[in-house]
Amino acid sequence: MNKILKSSIFTGLLLIGFTAACNLPFISDSQMDAGSPTPTAGSEASSTPVTTPTEPGPSATPTPEFSPNCEPGEANILPPAQCQLPIAEESSVFCTKKNPYNLIIINDGASYKVQTKGVWCSDAGRKDDKQMITCTGPMATNFELSVCDPACAVPTVQAEITQCPQDYYYNNLRGCCTQELQQILPNCVALKLKTKTCVVNCNVYTKKGACNENSFACYWDGEAKVCRLRK
Repeated sequence: MNKILKSSIFTGLLLIGFTAACNLPFISDSQMDAGSPTPTAGSEASSTPVTTPTEPGPSATPTPEFSPNCEPGEANILPPAQCQLPIAEESSVFCTKKNPYNLIIINDGASYKVQTKGVWCSDAGRKDDKQMITCTGPMATNFELSVCDPACAVPTVQAEITQCPQDYYYNNLRGCCTQELQQILPNCVALKLKTKTCVVNCNVYTKKGACNENSFACYWDGEAKVCRLRK
């Protein structure tokens, strides 16, 4: 009996142990890997300090460099001696194809400008180191021509070197800033001239209307009732 009892008890214990072993939870390799905390990109980013670039602040505006101020009384000093009175004289008057011309000789490099509307002048070459210009317009017309020495003109200076403080003017001749207006002698001469009356037979115009159509050379004499040549 004892041997049978012992054998039964031993067999029962083996069954109980086997059953308990079968009921234990099975953990696979994948579950073990999933259970282990895996670092993510987010965690690495949070653990690594991020440096934010500092935006540059507004650059400081450079202070403009002004030209020096003129000494007292210096601004109104007249132009130097190279500013001279130009030479200008009428050389001849003539007609070409019934058009009047005035030939004027001026010194080389001088500038000229017609002051009378309807008359215009143009360059006509050089002679004996002099510049020649011809002027033309209606016949028997008085006109004025101004001739100037360019040495007296205000020189053109670049803007970046002519900066002056507010309410100041830049004196081109002296290269400095002043509150006084710049005075410059024009050194010009004015010629008062008259265009020539070219040869026209005004007597053929017996009617006032026909005479007036040729008023560049003729005029209607109301008292004598004839068309006369302008002189």
